[in-house]
Amino acid sequence: MIGAQFVLAARVLVGLVFAVAAVGKLAGRVRLAEFAASLAPLGRSPVGWLPVAAATAVAELAVAGLVVFPATSRLGLGLATAVLLVFCAAIARSLRLDRRVTCRCFGRAGAVLGRAHLVRNALLAAWAAAAFAVPPGPALGLDTGAAAALVGTCAAVVAISWDSLAGLVRATDTAGR
Repeated sequence: MIGAQFVLAARVLVGLVFAVAAVGKLAGRVRLAEFAASLAPLGRSPVGWLPVAAATAVAELAVAGLVVFPATSRLGLGLATAVLLVFCAAIARSLRLDRRVTCRCFGRAGAVLGRAHLVRNALLAAWAAAAFAVPPGPALGLDTGAAAALVGTCAAVVAISWDSLAGLVRATDTAGR
């Protein structure tokens, strides 16, 4: 039963994070263009950054849709893992090249991509991959299902608010010195 609860929590987490990310980027032409422009410091794209930005948002939307349904949730979790690993590689590359890429993970401008974003995406990828590997298990009752969904929702709020939480930790660390 723990496996089934873990998988449901992961589905809710991944679904909410990817849905908010996709909607943030697809909220209008301006948002998508801003996201594409934010990718330019990564270097040249052979197809331009606007198609890459649009493909990213569509992939995020696909993940959000796939994890909703039990029959397609494993596919969604696998796709989420792959997408998150690509994000980790892009962030690691920007850090290695000392490029300042603004995070527009959820559509709005956030902090410059850094180690905190790498950690967040690595944790999300690990959670999605673990849920992908766990057998779905038996159907959950209303109480156990609701508890798992609540855990996934809380984890999604933390992931979506990561920039703000990282800023609080930095401010506290700086104030304590």
